[in-house]
Amino acid sequence: MYRQKSKTFQPLCAAACIALVAILSALAVPYVSARAADPVRVDAPVGLESGDWRLTFSDEFNGDGLDRTVWKLGDYWGSQTLSGNGEQQCYLPDSVSVKDGRLILTARRKQIPEKECRGAKQDLSFASGIVTTAGCHPDEKGAYCGSLRRFGQAYGVFEVRAKLPRGRGLWPAFWLVPSDASWPPEIDVFENIGEPSVLYHTYHFNGPSGDKSKDGRRVSYPGVDFSEDFHTYAVAWSPGRLVWYFDGREVFRVEGEHVSDKPMYILMNLAVGGYWPGPPDAATQFPAHMEIDYVRVFERVAQTR
Repeated sequence: MYRQKSKTFQPLCAAACIALVAILSALAVPYVSARAADPVRVDAPVGLESGDWRLTFSDEFNGDGLDRTVWKLGDYWGSQTLSGNGEQQCYLPDSVSVKDGRLILTARRKQIPEKECRGAKQDLSFASGIVTTAGCHPDEKGAYCGSLRRFGQAYGVFEVRAKLPRGRGLWPAFWLVPSDASWPPEIDVFENIGEPSVLYHTYHFNGPSGDKSKDGRRVSYPGVDFSEDFHTYAVAWSPGRLVWYFDGREVFRVEGEHVSDKPMYILMNLAVGGYWPGPPDAATQFPAHMEIDYVRVFERVAQTR
């Protein structure tokens, strides 16, 4: 998304002992839940059920509103737009909502003066939504910073189930950037620029001479319209390897020493316009919605013999 830097016991006790072990194991897990009452309905990523996994973060969005102790409505620096991408939206809190078990990011037409949108370098024509697990920058003064937790992780599986909007100039994405605020690297689990059956899966990194490089793939999914139904989008990240999945099926991978080991935080957003997707056209309908059913993060459980 950042296109420039600015982008054996006795049978009598067996059941009780097993239950006790399970409870103690759960207590040892550094699990970040966006809402303690949320039921966690899965114990493995889609398509990777044969592995041994531990859930480290999830939000099923089953409450009445967004958990603001976990989610921030902006990036690490508190910016409301990425002007280096030429984006035309300002991210506003009222463009983020939770309804019927879904997180909804809404893009709509709204004239916003440059001075009223942090990070803007021009007047903007749209409002939209973003959520991240970045936490607050040390210089941020927002009242919410006192209760806001950060979440970042190196390695594991990052998965979202979502339905995307359709239309030229709409730029929904699920991506990861380093918790230490460096860039690159960046892992784009998916980006879509209005094409109803095409996704972009990309890894940004520093090349051997320090130049900004990327390895990615434009993947067409014939017969699929991301705006008609929910699908799962995921990346499995391990030392020296990134593997992208769509509905549990591998679609792309990157391997090599350039794969980062830095913990990264989550970003989910619906941008509008920009140098890459171009502006919306007359056929693009507003308001437009990116709907997220859940987001989950797993880590692989180490095997001991």
